[in-house]
Amino acid sequence: MFSYSFKARLLMPKLVFVVRHTSPDQQKEELAEAACHRNGTANDINEGDIVASTAQIPETPVHFPSFHLSVLPPTSGIHRSNVRALLVEHVKDDFRHHVVNSWAQAAPRQVVIIGCQSTAYLRRLLSMGDEYSFLIMDRMLSRLLTAAESLVPEFGPRTQFVRSDAFFLLQQLLPPSVADTCVVPMPVPFWSEQSSHQRLVTRDFFCVIHRILKERESPTDPRGFVTFTDAVPLAEFMMEQLMESRLIVPWVRKNPAETYGRWLPLVSEGVNDEFSAQRRLEGLTALAASKSGPTSPQADAVIQSLEYKRRYYRALSFPAEG
Repeated sequence: MFSYSFKARLLMPKLVFVVRHTSPDQQKEELAEAACHRNGTANDINEGDIVASTAQIPETPVHFPSFHLSVLPPTSGIHRSNVRALLVEHVKDDFRHHVVNSWAQAAPRQVVIIGCQSTAYLRRLLSMGDEYSFLIMDRMLSRLLTAAESLVPEFGPRTQFVRSDAFFLLQQLLPPSVADTCVVPMPVPFWSEQSSHQRLVTRDFFCVIHRILKERESPTDPRGFVTFTDAVPLAEFMMEQLMESRLIVPWVRKNPAETYGRWLPLVSEGVNDEFSAQRRLEGLTALAASKSGPTSPQADAVIQSLEYKRRYYRALSFPAEG
């Protein structure tokens, strides 16, 4: 007897990866229209959480070649299991052909940037040389469109933008050992326990990142993971999650300033602060780790079995003003 999930998939229309072969102006108009229809959801505003606002994303995966921008449907939550299955079955190969292959062939090394909050930060990194090509993902289409309009004309094929839920993209659509570095700039703390299921950098996240990263060749090889935040409690939480993930996959902690200094932001006061719009606390705490061993078959099986149920964590103590 067919399961409910399988029968539902049979009744759903087949998803295809649509490539828009229209003029740049038409592509921009379609993207702008999608980005301006926003569904705002606020989580614990009084406790200091950032308001999460996302565009009304169409269910059909679409690639806009003039902007190197792909739009994938929402995939988070247990109720979207059919969408995830259809994307893997019908879209993964085309996505890898149009997006991943272009990104992988554009430079000697590849970096995944999760979060598109600062175009100035991305521009500075891209301007440092041609060594890296960038796959930049975010849940907010408006951020991606703004960055793509600014960066694609200057840096061309070294930039690819993806509107997607990060966990699904990392777990299911990106091939193993495809990236040299993964950077998560200024992740949202989601201070309260009620909103904690939205925190990005967790044990499961460290596991899926481990799978897509290349193993370091030496202790000084700048391959690995780096993140930074102005919220010390979040940094402590992320460190706990890194240590927990080491029960499944091998990581070695690194000094971010030594091995991954190029990925740290400018924090000068005034116009040079690349994350002034996100910064609410003084100082900056960075965390870095390198992939010190392969992702074993046993670990890969665990990674592929990770579920999409909400998982709640302890609340973070918001620093007192004073």
